[in-house]
Order: sequence, then C-alpha cells, then structure tokens
Amino acid sequence: MTRSTIGKIRGTYDQLSRTEKKVAQMALNTPAVVSEMTIKELASATGVSTATISRFVKRMDYANYREFTMALAHLAIEDGGEHQSSFPELAEGDSLATIANKTFHYTISSLEATNEALSEKDLARAVLKLINAEKVTFFGLGGSSIAALDGYHKFLRTALSVTYYPDFDIQLMQAARLSDQDCAVVISHSGRNSETLQVVEELQRNDVSIIAITSYSGSPLAQAADVTFLSLTDEVNYRSEGMYSLISQLAILDTLFMMTVLRVSSRTGNVMTKVHDVIEQTRHDS
Repeated sequence: MTRSTIGKIRGTYDQLSRTEKKVAQMALNTPAVVSEMTIKELASATGVSTATISRFVKRMDYANYREFTMALAHLAIEDGGEHQSSFPELAEGDSLATIANKTFHYTISSLEATNEALSEKDLARAVLKLINAEKVTFFGLGGSSIAALDGYHKFLRTALSVTYYPDFDIQLMQAARLSDQDCAVVISHSGRNSETLQVVEELQRNDVSIIAITSYSGSPLAQAADVTFLSLTDEVNYRSEGMYSLISQLAILDTLFMMTVLRVSSRTGNVMTKVHDVIEQTRHDS
C-alpha cells in the first residue's frame, strides 16, 4: 500500500494545487518524518492549512490523516527507521548480486504499485472499446514504441483488426484515417511528448476512442483519453523511472490482452490456432 501511495503521489502530482504540492513534496522527501507529525505540525512545516492537507489525503485515497501517516510509518519501518528510495541508487562499489537485487526489487515494486492502481471499471470500459472497435491501432514513440509494438504483436493473435507502425509520420497518417468506430491505444511515459500529442489531437478530431497508458494522470495525454491506465513508479531519477514504467506498461498490455481473449474466445480461438501453426512451421523450416 505504501509503495503504491508514493507512486500515486508522483503520478497525480501535476493535478495537485500549488499548496497540495508542498505537502506532496515533503511526503516524498521525508516520509518517516511526516509519519510522526500531527496534521497541525505538518501544516506548520509546509505553510499550508490543515484543510489543504485533508484534501490531499483524500486525493491519495485515504479515509483520514491518521490512515495516511500510518502508511508512511510502515514505510519507515521497512527502511529501518530512515528514509530511502524504494529503489536504492546503484553505486560503483556494488557487487553484481547487489545490482541484480536492487533491480529486481524495484521492478517488483513498480508492478505492485501499477496493479493496485488498476480500476476494474476502467478495465471493463477499455475491453469493451477494444472488442467493439472496427480497428485497433497502437501508438507509441521513442521508448514507448517498444510497448506499442509488444501490444500489437500480442493482439495480432486475436480476431481484432490491429495495426502499428513505428514511424511518426505514418502514425500521424494512421490517426487521420481512423473514425469514431475505431480505438487507439496511445502509450507515453510522460504523456507530454509533442509528437505523440499531435497524434492525439488528430485522433480527437476524428472522435476516435483513446485508451492511454502513461505515468502521469495530470498529463495532456491522460486528460485527452477516454480511459487512462497509470504505469506507476516510485523512482525519482527520470531515466530509471522511464525504464521501469516500460515494464509496467507491458504488464498493462498483457492484462488487456488476456481480458480481451477471454471475452472474445469464440472469435479468437481459430485465429490463435492459425497464428500458432504459422509460427511453428517457421521453426520447423529453420
């Protein structure tokens, strides 16, 4: 719960008010210290009102301030009484085993946070849009192109009509050809990539249903989408954050794929069999 709270604070940070961001920043920087503060002490330390803190706590899906501080206290216990990032920074002196341990630890943390943030209602809405679309097109540039390709590769095994091209110009042309009968899966870690947003503007112009996968709920992409899934990560370092959000993006796509397969199993069974047979044939030929 605590790890997902840290991830959610980062994921919703852009949506917070100026005063709420002061509370968020202190909770991110010193969760152990905040866990021991009364609401009045935190208000004094951040220079905001107790009402602002109460609003912030509710945004983080906690019933009250006490529940919020208890979650932060749990993090302090896990970290041995001192705040550490859930993904300790790698150091030149780290052994290979330590590097592997830190890497896997943070990967698991990111996946857990992303899983806890998933809404069954949003999953149901997304699956309905996918299975009812005439065409499903995947969009993603830069690092997100890896996730878009992976999604396309998986959904090729279903009865859905799917497309994907890595080139930006072609993606823009694809967006121009879609209609309100189609669905677009748009992936961007920051949700602010200028070229991705150009694609989104074209999709909106054509009333295309948009399923977004991003790490920031306050981003332009998240705000433009019909359904948004957050790939959460606790990492502060943007470079590492992008790497681990990619793993969470892939997990979200896997989830949507499995749900779609189970919902349209009667339509998909023959397609999956044919695809499997074709792949097996290439293995035998080689």
